Amino acid sequence: MQDRARSFAVIAHGDQIYGEDQPYERHLEAVVEVIRGWTDDPELISAAWMHDTLEDTTTRFAEIADQFSPRVADLVWAVTAEGDARAEKMAAIYRKIEAYPDAALVKLADRVANVEAAPAGSKHRLRYCGEREAFESAVRPFVPAVAWDRLDRAY
Repeated sequence: MQDRARSFAVIAHGDQIYGEDQPYERHLEAVVEVIRGWTDDPELISAAWMHDTLEDTTTRFAEIADQFSPRVADLVWAVTAEGDARAEKMAAIYRKIEAYPDAALVKLADRVANVEAAPAGSKHRLRYCGEREAFESAVRPFVPAVAWDRLDRAY
């Protein structure tokens, strides 16, 4: 399942770029590397591969549910931003994580990978630092402390 999820996500993201010059696959690999440090659950790892597909590609929820499982589709949907403004998008994710608590681990792995990739002082690092308190309030109750430690180190 995990290999199929990787292939699915890489194909879905096509030639998208992460940061200024990295193939999007690099970000996906980083998220999966992080989550594998906390779990070997194949559905969580598959969701980590596909965490941005609903948000950033033409992938549909039903495709993920049909090709993987309803749980994987729910996990991906739960970490998918909805809305226009950044605060609105994050609030939507936080509400969905309350309904699908397992998705918190996927979102935490994504945030760890993003913070680790963002250079100190960059606009991305500053944004993540500015969101830190709200992110922690929304996500931390659903993840083990050992997982949270990596984000603390990344900041």
